[in-house]
Amino acid sequence: MSDLIMPPSNNVQHNGWARLGPLELQEGVTAQSLVYTTLRHALISGYFRPGEQISLRKVASVLEISVTPVREALRQLEGDGGLEAYGGNRVLRVPILTDAELVDIRDIRLNLEGFAAVQALKQIGPAQMRVIRNALSLMDIAAETGNIEMYLENNWRFHSLIYRAADRPVLMNQIEGLWLRVGPLIHIAVAAPKHFDQSMASHRAAYKALQDRDPDALQRAIIQDISEAAGDLRKTLRSWEEQKKQQTRGSGRSTK
Repeated sequence: MSDLIMPPSNNVQHNGWARLGPLELQEGVTAQSLVYTTLRHALISGYFRPGEQISLRKVASVLEISVTPVREALRQLEGDGGLEAYGGNRVLRVPILTDAELVDIRDIRLNLEGFAAVQALKQIGPAQMRVIRNALSLMDIAAETGNIEMYLENNWRFHSLIYRAADRPVLMNQIEGLWLRVGPLIHIAVAAPKHFDQSMASHRAAYKALQDRDPDALQRAIIQDISEAAGDLRKTLRSWEEQKKQQTRGSGRSTK
């Protein structure tokens, strides 16, 4: 466990804004790019929930930066499908996916991520294996303690470390775009019964396949992880839709 790098502690649970902080400007990197990268990572890692509003002034306040680079970054994220405008005032919010969209994203992910993992297998060396093992260890701790935030951070870290090793920038960008769409819903779906157990079994199998240099076993583990997670996501979405219907029916009765 000497390679284990613990993330910063966070006592505020289920509040995406509390997990963000003042933006640290970097030489040679525009403020807009930093805002975009920060919010993109936050959406992929499940900081925010489906339907949650992402306001220009709120982002600027939390990141302690002017509204101009935030405005451009939000427009870029809307173009990516990570945010959507709704209502007469076109307020930006995290999209709420339909069941058909989830199935579409699942099927594309099965092909892209399975392929990326196999391509990465040819490139991954001992140093990268240690970092991937670190992400897996932190996921284990998070699953045991029920720390959803830590789990989601390292779930994305585990997968992205593998896929990036393939050194296919266009492929990686496509994969990130799909995670951008499903990340917010995953935050809720991890509460499904046995989700942690199923997910960790798939991740351990993927890591063993990396160790064994077994492309077929690696692809199977990635496909199993995506398929089981997609099942939980669809159940979560159906539960949400049912709750909305009940609320609508209740609201209709109360106005009579």
